Order: sequence, then structure tokens, then C-alpha cells
Amino acid sequence: MAEPTTRKKWSDVKARLEAFDRKGLVSLLGDLYDASAANRRFLHSRLTPRSRDIEEYRRLVTDAIYPEPFSKRRVSVRDAAAAVVECRRSTSDASGTVDLMLTLVEAGTEKVADLGYGDEAYFARSRSGSMPWRRSSTRCPRTYARR
Repeated sequence: MAEPTTRKKWSDVKARLEAFDRKGLVSLLGDLYDASAANRRFLHSRLTPRSRDIEEYRRLVTDAIYPEPFSKRRVSVRDAAAAVVECRRSTSDASGTVDLMLTLVEAGTEKVADLGYGDEAYFARSRSGSMPWRRSSTRCPRTYARR
């Protein structure tokens, strides 16, 4: 018979961690450190803070929002937002978090200014409907001006 699934809770993990000795905890943290780059960034930012940690998070945000234009990487707002949250949790630095949020907006603005809008037709609409003359030229042809 299948075991009923229960929701995983922090209290269960916490109870197990409290049973560990110092050596066991250090070993567990070492395994987490080796598991992923995000864990390494988090542990370094939390335990050995440096002024350049924010720069690494800034690079992650910028690369996610404005990847190299000729690369095959897609824009990932999710990855950029995750980097901001990770920085906030690891450093508890409110001004650094706000700075990263501004970096996200600036990178998006730079991408749009450099490469253009993805859907310029969206911005060419008015409340009364579509304005197709804006798509082809900057001047309004007479047929559209009479409407």
C-alpha cells in the first residue's frame, strides 16, 4: 500500500538539523555548497560578505534581461527576479536590493533602446483602434487622415 503523501515542512527539517553535531552540519553545508552555483553565491554572500558580491548579482540580472544579442539565450525576467530575491535573502541589504531592482529596469530599458521594441504595432494603437499608417511610415496618408 502506498504511503500517504504529507506536505514537507521546515519544522521537520529543523528537527533533524537540531540532532546534528557540529561536524555533521559543516558536512551538510559542504554538500549544499557543492550542489549548485546559487548555493555557493548564497553562502559566500551570507558568511563572507564582500563589496563586490552585489556586482556578481548585478551581472546575473543584466545577463538575464539583456543577454548578448547574437547569442541564442532568451530574455528571462524570472531569472533576473530570482537573482534579486537571492541577493536580498543572502545579504539582507535593502539598498543593494533596490539597486539591483533599478539595474533590472535599466537593463530592460537599454535593451529596448538598443534593439527596438519587440512589438512596435502594440504601441501604434490608439483608443479608437489600430493605426496601420504608423507601421509603414511616419506620415499619415490622406485616406487615413479623413476618418
